[in-house]
Amino acid sequence: MFAQNLTFPHFEEQIKKIDTVVIPTGSLEAHGRHCPLGTDILIPERLCKDLELAMGDRILIAPSINYGYSPLLRAFPGTIHLSAELLISIYSEVAKGFIRWGAKNIVFMNGHGGNIPMLSVACDRIAEAGGSAMVISWWATFSQEILGICSSQGHAGEDETSVMMAIDATLVDQKSRGSHVKKAFSLPLATPDQVAERYPDAMNGNSLLATKEKGERLLAMMLEKNIEYIDRLRRKDLLVPIEIS
Repeated sequence: MFAQNLTFPHFEEQIKKIDTVVIPTGSLEAHGRHCPLGTDILIPERLCKDLELAMGDRILIAPSINYGYSPLLRAFPGTIHLSAELLISIYSEVAKGFIRWGAKNIVFMNGHGGNIPMLSVACDRIAEAGGSAMVISWWATFSQEILGICSSQGHAGEDETSVMMAIDATLVDQKSRGSHVKKAFSLPLATPDQVAERYPDAMNGNSLLATKEKGERLLAMMLEKNIEYIDRLRRKDLLVPIEIS
């Protein structure tokens, strides 16, 4: 159920029955020469649309927060960068607003890696306000499952390009797909000249291996996993055993 489509009396009625709000977060940022600037929000929004079809009577989906923390790629045209301090406040205040109206759980459906530190701080602030919060960053949270479908991961690489092709292939410039298969040896890592080294043409990974079929498989897998994770948060099933070798 999309919160923006509700009247306030309908919202008041639904928030008494629905305890979980999903907030899509992303960025406007260069994604190689082939993927659209909105890749990092188009993917979370699609994941939320799939969730709405599958469990729309159990979740409220908030309007997207479309801008993110993107200092690394702001040299590329179209990238919009917001400060960490501002984003922490936005994430925290939006989520606490829903907590104030009765939500118990907040799920950030995140599409942009730069947002993760700020979302982590926001989760702590939400917990201090009496709510539970979780961040699902699809490429990181489900990395093991993704590597069962794709040979590698990367910014505008095989996995991300495949998902975009499954969402809307017309948004992907097929003639401009490329490959850069080197990444930082440690993260976090930052240097003055890192963009040219790590993200030439605003990408890494191998988008040449991307296919629509892989993207469709990724979307189906992520829908299943997103439902599992949200249901676990709702029933407070928060722990897994520590593996001892």
